[in-house]
Amino acid sequence: MAALSKALQTLSLTITTNTTNKAGINMLYLYLRNLSNHPTVPRYRKIYTNNATYSKNVVLLDGGKELLKSVGFEEFASFLEWNDGEDDDGEEGGENRLALVKDAVAALELLKDGKK
Repeated sequence: MAALSKALQTLSLTITTNTTNKAGINMLYLYLRNLSNHPTVPRYRKIYTNNATYSKNVVLLDGGKELLKSVGFEEFASFLEWNDGEDDDGEEGGENRLALVKDAVAALELLKDGKK
């Protein structure tokens, strides 16, 4: 939870009238909202880092990648993939990552609406 709080704090400091920052916040919100609503759907569990929209908006956003990692995304060669924290036996490991995703969605919704 500390990593999520730190990433959100960094993001809240980057909110300006800069359209790239706003687009990045909106992209993070969409990625995590879709994941939150559909955590078992593979396409919402993976973000391709060579995607132009991701590269243009999220990479340039201070705290963007850190936010994704703080809720359970793991970095691979050309993508980030969400790990729900469960092992192959269905046993939960560590924090409930879906709850972290939902917390991040709520915070990002406030940020994208201009509230810090």
